[in-house]
Amino acid sequence: MPENTIKPSEVSEVLLRQLQGIDNSLKFDEVGTVLQVSDGVARIYGLRNAEANELLQFENGIMGTVMNLEEDNVGAVLLGPTDQIKEGMIVKRTKRIASINVGESMLGRVIDPLGVPLDGRGEIGGELFEMPLERKAPGVIFRQPVTEPLQT
Repeated sequence: MPENTIKPSEVSEVLLRQLQGIDNSLKFDEVGTVLQVSDGVARIYGLRNAEANELLQFENGIMGTVMNLEEDNVGAVLLGPTDQIKEGMIVKRTKRIASINVGESMLGRVIDPLGVPLDGRGEIGGELFEMPLERKAPGVIFRQPVTEPLQT
């Protein structure tokens, strides 16, 4: 018998070792298609399980927030340039409710709707807490009274 022969048991051991390193889990993303864009709102078909106030990501990276749930489509408010969203674009659910980090270090800062600094003063540090963008307001009894009118 030649010395370079491979035993069947060796082949099966090598195959088993190789197969153990394979990630065979499947990951599904729920995606939809932009039907229409008008006045900063995109109508999207195919996101059956989208939730109110959920963040959506368009194929070009722009984000949106689900504001209107209908039987066959959802309406999403765009959180970026509306001229970059076109009919037929793919939209993916993030399964995250729209929220931003808030804290004392946010005072005096200019941010976008997702909490990204726009004022050129760098990242926002300090202790931050995640808060949903849309939430129930505290009752009148728990709020500080207005002592100085704001002219508009």
